[in-house]
Amino acid sequence: MFGLMAEGRTNHAIASALVIGTGAAEKNVTAIFQKLDLEDSGTERRRVLAVLAFLQR
Repeated sequence: MFGLMAEGRTNHAIASALVIGTGAAEKNVTAIFQKLDLEDSGTERRRVLAVLAFLQR
């Protein structure tokens, strides 16, 4: 999932690539944001921050 997020894919595109529903992709992306404590500030790209946090571990 991180690889697809890093490519800048939307939830719909991630769902298509993984052959899951869009809702399931949204839930997984949201869970990743929550696990990494990335709140929606409106000024930062949480997908990019999530991938960077994952790579730094």
